[in-house]
Amino acid sequence: MLLKFTNYENYILIESPKGMDYWEIIEGIPKLISMPEFKNKNDIWEFKSDGIKMSYADLLKIKSVVEKICPKNCKGTKTAIVVRNGFQQTYGKLYSDICYDLQREISIFSDLKSAENWII
Repeated sequence: MLLKFTNYENYILIESPKGMDYWEIIEGIPKLISMPEFKNKNDIWEFKSDGIKMSYADLLKIKSVVEKICPKNCKGTKTAIVVRNGFQQTYGKLYSDICYDLQREISIFSDLKSAENWII
């Protein structure tokens, strides 16, 4: 797994150097949720390259995993997704739309600073 997890004072940053990759995300979600800090912090997923390796059906599977294992009473209720191109932005928006009924608000950004401002 190439995902890098950094626990900052106000949020948890998850960085993917490969771009949007279904298997990395599926492996990373349980790791993120198992962090003791997760219940009290928002998170930012930053995809550092233009790559994308997933389908629309994969987005539904990701939501299903989050729905099953995400604690219900978290203080952290926001997830920011930082993308590098329009194709990733489309996938991020689709995922946000799919997850309308989860307890997390999801928003898409093109730069880390904007995501941090929204998260904090």
